[in-house]
Amino acid sequence: MTLTNKSMAERIRLFKAAWNEQASTESFAGMTYAQFESACADCLSLREEILVLDIQREGKRTAREVADLAARHLCDLVVNAVRGTPGHGKDSALYRALGYVRQSERKSGLTRKTGSTPVVVALDAAEGVA
Repeated sequence: MTLTNKSMAERIRLFKAAWNEQASTESFAGMTYAQFESACADCLSLREEILVLDIQREGKRTAREVADLAARHLCDLVVNAVRGTPGHGKDSALYRALGYVRQSERKSGLTRKTGSTPVVVALDAAEGVA
């Protein structure tokens, strides 16, 4: 029988409750109820510690997201300041180093299509033979 972590904790709690209710003075597998309870205490306390760490991890993730938003805002302020600073602007090496495409490197996006389409002339098989 394969046990998951969650079912193991539930199983220990079930064993403790049943043993305590039905045969609290009996000993099984060479141990009393109190010995069984103390032997399983590490298993349950480690699960509780993991739960606390998971909650702390979620809190840290939320704090990281908030810090990322603040940093993104600061980066936007810096790049806008570089754009508006004389001597730098949208065409400067600093702007390019910040990861943006300089204005002089941008393509216009304008394409002009030619009005005529190429004409394909088919030759007869008799005309092509000399």
